[in-house]
Amino acid sequence: MRRLIGTILFVLIPLVVWASEGAHHEVSIKMEIFRIINFVIFLWLLYKFTGNYIKKQFIDRKQNIASAIEEAQKSREEAKRHLEEARGKIANLEREISHILEQAEKEKNEQIARIREETQRMVARLKEQAKVATELEVKKAKQELQQEAIELAVNMAENLLKEKITPEDQKNLFADYVSKVKNIKEVH
Repeated sequence: MRRLIGTILFVLIPLVVWASEGAHHEVSIKMEIFRIINFVIFLWLLYKFTGNYIKKQFIDRKQNIASAIEEAQKSREEAKRHLEEARGKIANLEREISHILEQAEKEKNEQIARIREETQRMVARLKEQAKVATELEVKKAKQELQQEAIELAVNMAENLLKEKITPEDQKNLFADYVSKVKNIKEVH
């Protein structure tokens, strides 16, 4: 299209110039034919010497434009592919984040339940230990009280015996004790 416009302009400009000259001078037909032939020869020579170069330039330009368009299309396709990959990765990340959050919530609830169970077991164990410790302390206190009561009773009995027992009562008690020990030996 550009070539056609260039050729038309190349031919029309000299005609316009020729027409403007016609108003001032009388031009002979031979002269005009000579000019046209001259012009055609000039065009042919121009084409002959520069035509291949100009063709090559246009072909190269066309190839450069075609390759630039092809590169742009490839780049666009690659960009689309990268965009789709990125969208896919984002979707995967959103699913992973959702999964991680669900997992974290589940683990949190499990840990809370474990901590509650462990706390209840510890409280029960502490209550049991406190109960056992209390029972042991009560038992120990009872034993100590019994021991003191026994010691007190023995001391009181000893004092009573010292005050009220006579040497004859001591002999009778000793004889009675010896006979009981003999009976026990004989039974066994």
